Amino acid sequence: MRPISNRVLQFLTAFTVALAAPTVGWTGAIDAGIFYQFGFTDAGVATTGCQPEDPAGLFCIPSSGTPTQFADAPAWTFIAPAGGSTLLVVDAFSSGDQFEVLDFGSPLGSTSLPIGGTDCGDDPVSCLADTAMSQAVFALAAGAHSITIVPLLSPDGLGSGYFKVDAVAEVSTSGTLALTLLGLAVIYQMRRRVSRT
Repeated sequence: MRPISNRVLQFLTAFTVALAAPTVGWTGAIDAGIFYQFGFTDAGVATTGCQPEDPAGLFCIPSSGTPTQFADAPAWTFIAPAGGSTLLVVDAFSSGDQFEVLDFGSPLGSTSLPIGGTDCGDDPVSCLADTAMSQAVFALAAGAHSITIVPLLSPDGLGSGYFKVDAVAEVSTSGTLALTLLGLAVIYQMRRRVSRT
């Protein structure tokens, strides 16, 4: 049996890398990896986007730190890739608010109970670091999603928060098989070279 040439080995390596690349096919009005800001008023009244992206939405004060975008009118839709996605929701500015998160009208759950009396400001990353702020991460399956958010608690009757959707990278089974085959080919090649010496 002839040993595997360097060219064949290079081809196998390139082929394996291409197959094993994470699948993050993403479609929808919401882009992955971006903090979107939403507004809200009283408990039980659905959140809105922020003006001008949502003409019927509330006026929002943008983040002075982490780059964010104003959300358009809900429902916020996207199609999660094969590996699924995560949805992060966090309150901003004054603590005390809490949210119920829904997907196609079905509850996913609620954010954590807030601890009143603190203010994390307008940056979503600072708000995430503040344990007094209501927040949660929800795991979403692959496929279509339509997200709405409703305040459960809103002591000031007016506020703002952020959500962010991230794709979960997944290595395909064909990529795993290709990596295994490449590994076996390399081991075979190395053993043949050792046995010749």
